Order: sequence, then structure tokens, then C-alpha cells
Amino acid sequence: MRTGNLTGRILLVMLLLACSWANLAIAADDVTVSVIADQSPGPAASHGLGKILAALKAKGVSAERADSIEKANGRILIVAGLADGNGPAAKLLAANKLAVPKTAEALLIRHITIKDKPALLLAGHDDRGLMYAELDAADRIGWAEDAEEPLAEVDNIIEKPAVSDRALSIYTMHRKTFESYFYDEEYWAAYLDMLAENRFNSFVLIFGYENAGYFAPPYPFLFDVDGFDKVGVVGISKEKQAKNLAALNRIVEMTHERGLDFTVGIWDHIYRGGVQGPTEHAKQPTPGVVWGLTQDNLVPYTKAALRKFLVEVPNLDAIQFRMHGESGLRRNEMEAFWTDVYRIMKESGDGIRFDARAKNFPDVLIDRALEIGIDIRICTKYWMEQMGLPFHPTHVHPANQHDRRHGYADLLSYPKRYDMHWRLWNGGTTRVFLWGDPEYVRRFAQSTHLYGGKGFEVNAPMATKMQDHPHDLEPFELLNPKYRYYKWEFQRYWHFYQVFGRVGYNPDTPPEVWGREFERRFGKEAGPLVEKALHRASRILPRIVAYQYPYNHFPTTRGWAERQRQEDLPTYAKALPSDTEQFLSVDQAAKNRMEGVDSAKITPRESSLRFLAAELMLFLPAVRVKQIVGNEGSGELRSTMVDVGMLASLAGYHSSRIRAGMNWALFVHSGDLNALDEAIADETLAVSSWRSMVKTAGDIYSDDIMMGRRGSDLSGHWRDELVKLENGLDKLRQLRKDFRPKETGKLTIAHVPVRRLSFSGEVVLCATIASPAKITRVRAKLTLDGQDAQFVEMKRTEKYLYRADIPKSELTEGLKYHIEAVDADGNRVATDPIAVDGTDDWDAPEVVHRKVTEAPAAKPMTITATVSDPSGVRWVRLRYRSVTQFDDYRTLEMRPTDKPNEYRAVVPAEHVDPKWDFMYFLEVMDNHGNGQIHPDLEKETPYVVVRLKR
Repeated sequence: MRTGNLTGRILLVMLLLACSWANLAIAADDVTVSVIADQSPGPAASHGLGKILAALKAKGVSAERADSIEKANGRILIVAGLADGNGPAAKLLAANKLAVPKTAEALLIRHITIKDKPALLLAGHDDRGLMYAELDAADRIGWAEDAEEPLAEVDNIIEKPAVSDRALSIYTMHRKTFESYFYDEEYWAAYLDMLAENRFNSFVLIFGYENAGYFAPPYPFLFDVDGFDKVGVVGISKEKQAKNLAALNRIVEMTHERGLDFTVGIWDHIYRGGVQGPTEHAKQPTPGVVWGLTQDNLVPYTKAALRKFLVEVPNLDAIQFRMHGESGLRRNEMEAFWTDVYRIMKESGDGIRFDARAKNFPDVLIDRALEIGIDIRICTKYWMEQMGLPFHPTHVHPANQHDRRHGYADLLSYPKRYDMHWRLWNGGTTRVFLWGDPEYVRRFAQSTHLYGGKGFEVNAPMATKMQDHPHDLEPFELLNPKYRYYKWEFQRYWHFYQVFGRVGYNPDTPPEVWGREFERRFGKEAGPLVEKALHRASRILPRIVAYQYPYNHFPTTRGWAERQRQEDLPTYAKALPSDTEQFLSVDQAAKNRMEGVDSAKITPRESSLRFLAAELMLFLPAVRVKQIVGNEGSGELRSTMVDVGMLASLAGYHSSRIRAGMNWALFVHSGDLNALDEAIADETLAVSSWRSMVKTAGDIYSDDIMMGRRGSDLSGHWRDELVKLENGLDKLRQLRKDFRPKETGKLTIAHVPVRRLSFSGEVVLCATIASPAKITRVRAKLTLDGQDAQFVEMKRTEKYLYRADIPKSELTEGLKYHIEAVDADGNRVATDPIAVDGTDDWDAPEVVHRKVTEAPAAKPMTITATVSDPSGVRWVRLRYRSVTQFDDYRTLEMRPTDKPNEYRAVVPAEHVDPKWDFMYFLEVMDNHGNGQIHPDLEKETPYVVVRLKR
């Protein structure tokens, strides 16, 4: 954190605190709590002390500020201070043989006794850690049921951060929306208080992200630059510039007062249209857009403007720059532009960190920054521009495998020259629905340590509100008036901030931290049920993004899993997963079914069942909450359960649509009309689920949820997508009505093979059969090992369609069948024999594996595992590569050793490349086609990263 003109602000805060305590002047005999602090607490600690004061006051507890323990009149003492030095807290730590971890932001909270008085010791390794201890105590004071014992709920705690940089970012997408709070100190006090309470330690304000020229670049919105009289924002006044600059500096100050660092994002350097917004705005003076910045003066203006910006906004901690063409720069301009920017940051930046967006950031510019001595950190997308599962994708989308766009690309090389910063673009996924899943954040935070990573950044909910809408359009409200229960919309998402901040700081944060808040808001009976339901519902969206996602929906400004149907069924069925190594695509699964190929990846069937389970698991909590509160629930409860209900319907939609997509793909690959019928039946169920979602939304949500470009389906309402879904279903039905087999002039059989079935069920064989002549006979020939063949006649159910029900008595191991047809011209045709695996075993092999987490570079690496299955193990495979997404995975068959159920593979030394670390996972398959990847993504990161010793 930088200092400068903060000194006056800090002194003012301290004076106000002193005045606050003075106003509590009360008789010594009436004092319940005495607070003793270091003589000159820092700004963050001062903020925390103020919150303790407010919490005691809210409980009706009399309190005083005492200069020392000896002068304290209260029967209960609170002593707060830094762990080092000569303050009262430091002395008590030594006297009680207590220690605070010597780590930034570490804290200690401990109940002790001082001169026969109960006391609470709050200590921090630094100002920020002390504030966290104070805010935790203040929160728990609020839990106390007895004002006579205000510290009864405060626990003994020693904590230190698991992730050192926990950042929250917002965009300036829309002028009127941003200005509705930009100048409002009351808003920022509430917002930044929430971030501090939840232990975020970095706030990022991003200017210029596909917002039609607003703050693109930011300098002319704040000040004029001498020598560049023709560069400015069309229509802006000097008063408005001064107001903008003052507001920005005040936000920086308020951020620092609450122990957070401040980063400003400068994402546009010249406005030229295209992805930035309407190109016509760049061709003529347009109100609210920068004019006069050209190719000729771009570099000299930016040099002068950036230098002035660093003077006019003096207390920044970092600037986050977008480096590539979407910032307006042309490729032939980049090297000269960034070289000059680096030099200015080196000369005038005074220790300000340079955060560089990784997209299309070439080595030559990284090298140049390091040569000049820039404190550079590279920020990359954690899971494309959406919120996927809580691990770095095992394999990114093939379209971006060999560029620096999504993920870490080839940036994690050694020797290490820079830090990586992981940015979760959840703003494209969790735009409006409530979200909060502590287990997700635990795993996500752990994964950000890859390559020695020290932190993460997440988008605020509603981050893209009103993006690509006219800047003079009045902001819309998400919820309709009678359902609003908050002053500012961000307060609706309190649990999102809570889990990312608190669990990001400490993965073992006690669940009571949020459990108590659920009880406070929803009651002791309903609160735990609402909490459980929201946690379960929050797992749905990341799963949607991961298992199957149309590629044109990857960008935040194009995709929205909460509200988009994800195209008509034929397009949906062709989409790839966003982790192509963990999930089997619908289309590939259909091909595998036709060819009799098994895969260890998560199949569409498994994904469908998981979404179905998610839907069902949300049903009971919702019913129970309704039973408890009836129609008397608060506005917050109603809107929360609406979100839960809509997410449940969304899970049901995808459960059915996966099956519909699979059957559509089978129809495409086989030509069997029966598969199209199944696709239509499942798509009908999917549409029904979407209709339920619309019904659940009711009149709670605005009719026009303007969260982005209307042409990309990022505005409007769920009912708009329902119309498109119904139209798509009508097209399928018309296709069914118009169906004619391909005219080959021959007798043909189109059939989707039955590869597996349950002994406890039954099987129906269906086929689509056509011939120029009359078909005289269709039958299925069944054969069993060592037995004579049996024939089952297939009956015509309608034109082209034939069906046979196979008796349960025939469903035994070793069953094979083929279908044969004869027409009146004597033509005979038959399918190839198809082996049917009849089994009630649907469980994959059990894997026991001791992970290899360290190994020497450029040496052979031995991987062993114990794999067992009652049906027998068909194969065990080692999949591996270097930790660069540019590489594909290699495969080694793991061979049995002389130990029971043990398998082994040795990676050649030349594949253990010292330039990168190494990663691997196992694929296993049993004799019934049950496969899995180990480690299991449902429980942990689904691969092992090996740190190589160099």
C-alpha cells in the first residue's frame, strides 16, 4: 500500500474514533467493556476498532476506551494491537507465551485473564491481520444472546492466509450505472466494509472493457494533458473531469482505510471500434467518447497522460493493463507503445506493480519489461471467460490450445521470471443468480498455487450490468419493487463475497461464520435449509460450463449459462466440453456407441444423471422451507428460493437436453428414426423444465434483464429463450413429419446398437428399414456362447419402423445379436453382429494411488497404482504431459507387476522436460465398460502436478 496524502486521512480517522469513544462518557462503575489498543493504530486497525465499538453499541453494551490496562474500568477487557513492538497486546502475548504466525495478515484471538478480569486479546502480525481479528470479534459480538456476556461467542483463533492476494474486480460497463454509485461515499463505505469484513485484500476497478468508449482510455475523463489540446472526451466539462478525478482518489483512500490494495485496470488505450464498440463512434466525434487520439499521437499522448495519471492518482498499488489488440492497439504499434509505457512505469511508478493481461502477450514484450526492470505480474483467465469447475482445465478447448488466450498456455516455464495471477471470469456465468459454495472456493483457492501462484481475482456479481446499452439509458433494477429488500443490489450477494473472501483466506473457516448469517436472515429452522439448498444449487452453473459449451459462448460478453438455452439442439449436440480431457462430448459419445468404443471420460449419461440428482436434491429443502415459513417469508427468502428453484429447473433442463442431444447425434450418425423420436421426447422434457423456470421466476425479476449485448441474448428474460426453444422443438417435429430414408435404391437397415443393458431390465431392439420393394421379413437373430441361435420377429410399428422386445430370459452374459431384413425382390441385408454386455455392474474400478508430487527433471519417472474390480480390469493407462497447455497428453499402458492388482509405467527421461513441471492422471476401465479418471474431479483436482527438481 502506498502512503503520500493518506497521513491526513489516517489522523482524521483516529480523531473521529477518539471522538466516538469520548461520546460514550459514562460512569466508571457502569462500564462493561474497556478497550485498550496500541497508541497509534494503523488505518485498517482503526477501522476494525470502530466496528467493535459499533457492535458493542448495537448490543447495548456500555464501553470505554482506556489508555492502559491499569486505567481500565470495565469488568471485561479487549486488548488489541500488533504482535511486535511495545504495545499492550505485544506484552500480553509475551507474558502468556503466545505467538502470532510471522506471516502477512496473520492473526490471533485468545481469551485470557488479566487481574482476575476476563479479557480478549486481539493481535495481528500487521495492520491488516489485526483488523481481521477485530472484525471477526465484532461479528461474533453480534451473535451474543446476552449483553452481559458480549464475548461469549468469540472463539480462540490463530489464522494466516492460504492465498496471499484475494482480489475482487468490477467493470465500468455503463456510464449511468457506474455514476449511480461512483460519487456516492455512503455506497463505497458499505461496499468496501463488506470486502474488508470478508477478508478480500485487493480491489480492482477496470476501465474500458467492450463498453463503447467509456473511459477508453481513462485519462481524458479525468484531466487534460498539456500539449494535446485536441484530445478529449466529446462534451465533457472541466468540472466533470475534476469530479471524476476526486471520486477516484476518494475511492482509493477509502479502500486503503479498510486494509485493501487498489488496482486500476486500463484496458483500452485508443478507441477504434470493433470489439470495443460501434466503429462509427471512432470515425466521428461522439458525445462521451474520446476524440482526437490518432495513430500519430497515440504514443506521445499516452506517455504524457500516463505520467500525469501517476501524479494525479498517487496512491495506486497496481495498474492492470490489457496488452493486445482488443485494447485498440494494432500489432505494429505494440512494441514501441509498450516499451515507452514500461519506461514511464519504471521512472514514475514508484513501486506500482504492473499487471499484464496474458492474452496474446508475446515473449518479446515480456522480455522487454524484465529488461527495463518492471515489477510485472501476468494475469490469465482461469477457465476461459466463464466459471468452470474448481481446477485449471485438464485440456482447454482445441481452438485455443496453441495461443495465449485461455488458461496458462505456455507461460509456466522455468527458470521462473514472473508471478502468475489467476483471474476467474465468473462474471459471464454468475450474473444474477445468488451463488455460494464453500467447497468450490476451497478447491479453487488451493489450485491457484500452481506455479507458486499467490492469488486470485474474481468478478463481482452483476459485473456486466447494462453492457452495450446506451450510456444515457437509466439503469434497470434486477428485482421488481415489491421484492427488493436491500439498499444496494450488491447486498443481495453477501454470501458470494463471504465464501470467496473468507474461504480464500482460510479454507478451514468454520461454517458457523455463514451459518449464523443464514439463521439471522431466515430463522433458526429455515436458515440451515436455505444454506444447504444454496450450496447445492451453486454447483449447477460451473457444471454446465464444464460438460458441454458452444464455443461461441466462451466470451463473457457472449455467453450466459444462467439464461441461454445454448442454441438449438443440432448445434448443442455438436458442442465440445470446455474441458475436453475430462468430459466426453455428446457427439463423440454417439460415435463411440455406434462403434462399440468405451471411454474413461465422464459420459453424457453420467452428466445427465448428475444434473437430475442436483434437481431432486433441491426439491426437499425447498418443500421443507415452504412448510416452515408458509407465505410469511421475507422478501429475501422468497427471492432466494426463487433462485434455488430456477437453478433446479435449469439442472432438469440440462439433464433432459443431454439425452436429447445424445439421441440427436445417434440419429445423425445412424439414420435411425427411432433415435430422432427419442430426441424429440427428451427435448420436450427439456422445454418443460425451461417452462418451469419461467414460471418460477414469476414477477420477481425485471422483464428486461440487461446484462449485456441484446444481439448475443444477454438481455431480456427467460421467457424469450422459451419461445426459441419451442420453435426449435417445432422444427424437430417437422423434420420427423417430413422424414424419408436416404434413397439408395437398396434395402437398408439403420439401427442404434444396444451395447449394454441391465439384467434387471429388458431391452427393445428398434430399427429403421427401407427398400424400394415391399419388406417381407425383419427379425433379430440372438446367439449365446455355445448355444443355438434364436430368432425374434421384429414387428412394424409404423412406416419404416420395426421393433422387437427381447425377453428377460435371454438377457445373459455372452449375448450377441444382429438384425436382418428381406424384401419382396429377394434382397437380404443384415447388420454386423453386436455384442451385448448384460450386467448390473455400473461401478468403475477402485484405484489406490500414492501421488508423485516431486521428482528429478530429465530422469525416468515411475508411476504405480493398485487397481481392482470384481469383473476384472481391462486396462490402466497413464496420461501425462508437461505443464504447458500447448502439449497434448501422451499415453502409456500401465502393466501388471508381480504384486496383486498393482500396475506400473515408467515415463522416459526425455519426456520429463525441465522447462516445465510435469502432470499426469490415470484412466482405468473394467471388463463391463465402466471407466473413470483418477484422481476424481468430484473430490479433488483430477490430475497430479509434479514439481521437478532442477
